[in-house]
Amino acid sequence: MEWKTLIGVLSEEKEVFEELIELAGQKKDAVYQKDLEQLDAVVRREQGAVMRLGHWEKQRLSCLDALKDRPGSETLLFFAEMAPPAEKETLLTLHEQLSNLIQTLKKLNAENKALTESRLEYVRFVLDVLSEDQMTGVYGAGGVSPAGKEAPKKILDKTV
Repeated sequence: MEWKTLIGVLSEEKEVFEELIELAGQKKDAVYQKDLEQLDAVVRREQGAVMRLGHWEKQRLSCLDALKDRPGSETLLFFAEMAPPAEKETLLTLHEQLSNLIQTLKKLNAENKALTESRLEYVRFVLDVLSEDQMTGVYGAGGVSPAGKEAPKKILDKTV
């Protein structure tokens, strides 16, 4: 097994994670600006990046499988300790960089999720208000249909 192959694969994964972090920032901007076209474009680029990451992850696992002489779930740190000194240092650096990138991406994804959920709550609220207005207009101020049935009242997402 060539250690340089593993280092190359990890470097490619690092680049994809950096791209995903950049895209997460663009996604946040698109949600803030309520720009659905930009959001759609970012999500499409993000899907491509995730596909590339899947490819490199398979390559990484293949490299690690070639290194181990017994089944198990050894970590990158385990393999770094087995590597020659120059490759060991590079692998340890890549491990630290990848760990930091993954933590940053997790944080950004959590922020984007919260922002998106907040926007969706607002949209639901507006739709409920509009639905309430429409019911009042159709059934009259008393909320009773022409057939004499009382219209259900909606409060946010619940029918009362």
